[in-house]
Amino acid sequence: MNIYDDYELNRLTLEDDFKDSSDFLLKEIITGNNKALVCGMDGLIDSLQLSQMIMKPLLECKKSFDSSVQQLEYIKTEAVHCIEQKSVKTFEDAYYFLSSGFAVVIIDGIGEALAFGIQGWTRRDTSEAKTEANVKGAKECFVESINDNKALLRKRLKTYHLKQKQIKLGSSVSTPVALCYLDNRADKSTIKAVEQRLKDADLSTVSDYGELSAFLDSNIKSFFTAVGNTERPDVLASKLLEGRVAVMVEGSPFVIYVPYLFSDNFSAADDYDNQPIFAGFMRLLRYFSFVVSLLLPGLFVAVGTYHQELIPTNLLFLIASNEAATPFSLATEAVFVHLLYEIMRESGLRLPENIGHAVSIIGGIVIGDAAVSAGIIGAPMLIVIAVTAISSYVIYPLYESIAVLRIIFIFAGGLLGIYGIMLLSAVLFCNICALSPLGVPYSAPFSPLSFHSLGDVLVRENWKKLSRRKVRIGELEGVSDEQ
Repeated sequence: MNIYDDYELNRLTLEDDFKDSSDFLLKEIITGNNKALVCGMDGLIDSLQLSQMIMKPLLECKKSFDSSVQQLEYIKTEAVHCIEQKSVKTFEDAYYFLSSGFAVVIIDGIGEALAFGIQGWTRRDTSEAKTEANVKGAKECFVESINDNKALLRKRLKTYHLKQKQIKLGSSVSTPVALCYLDNRADKSTIKAVEQRLKDADLSTVSDYGELSAFLDSNIKSFFTAVGNTERPDVLASKLLEGRVAVMVEGSPFVIYVPYLFSDNFSAADDYDNQPIFAGFMRLLRYFSFVVSLLLPGLFVAVGTYHQELIPTNLLFLIASNEAATPFSLATEAVFVHLLYEIMRESGLRLPENIGHAVSIIGGIVIGDAAVSAGIIGAPMLIVIAVTAISSYVIYPLYESIAVLRIIFIFAGGLLGIYGIMLLSAVLFCNICALSPLGVPYSAPFSPLSFHSLGDVLVRENWKKLSRRKVRIGELEGVSDEQ
């Protein structure tokens, strides 16, 4: 609905729309030879800036204007000295700016208003990253304010090539969303595709980044996500330098970026602060941990059920003596212990921090020891699940996928033995190779093989070689736009 050129209609509309909103502020004033409305939201605007930058110059204005258009132009260019100002022609836009910490000025005689940015809400200070903790390097993380997050990114990438295009999403409640990229690194086709998917997102509102991930990820039938997320400005800056496109959401301390490849799950921020030899060793360790966390329970069930000849004799006797006292099959036992572990992990996450750690530790020790002592589960199975759980935390970005796939591998091993494990592994491998988020193979640079890009995937080469390569994500798809 457009703003009226009638003062009374505008006032009545505002009062009616915000009649039960105690935080809505509305002030009727006389500025120059005309009436005006000044409105804002308590708690979202800075009261001092409102008084000094807006109310004072408007009330002190004694000039006479020939028209409301002339007065509006005077307010915009001379009276109010605010660097962030917007022209508003509809009530919907006015309400959006009010909810974003703007003060809106409506004068009589013209169907247009001015919005001035004087944000003053309480913000969370930048703190140390929790989900991507590192020993060396930067510690700061993103916060819930999209403006603060854009500033943190701009501080890292001091170049005019950094573009931060802000759009509004949500049919019922508009939410600010920022599309971030380097125009000299990201492919134009990727930028257009991401922007179009965001605009096509049919959402009433956007409360967190996860809601947009589903629209950016075209691989909905896969166990693996093609959308990455980070809470660290330094990590996001490095991703943009590789030619990726990021999306910030107001109210979320995490930023998502695309395309996200399978190999991205095995890199960490500390890799670039450590010696190349140690960083390469840690990366290989993560790949090994992925295989262990995914296949170990299924292989244990398969070998213990169908292929006992593969187990050394002494170890076979030890396993057999423990499992003979349990009432369940190896597959049932593995699924039971795995689900029990997931229940304890989830309870530890959802409870308050001080209580959650105690429940997880005490629950694991007491229940595990009691279950083995009572003969419900065998000690070897408990050890296997414990090793699997620890290994899965080494590659936490893949934890959700592994938690589900692990159970499927257990069933495959229990039904078909090693042949079931091999068959399911082949299907999973084909699924990974078939994915192509935004035209970039998910399995790159392994398939299709790109030796040029392997120096920062399996291992981490020294900075002299890495800086000379300057790999862009668009180069992995074989065709990239001309920048």
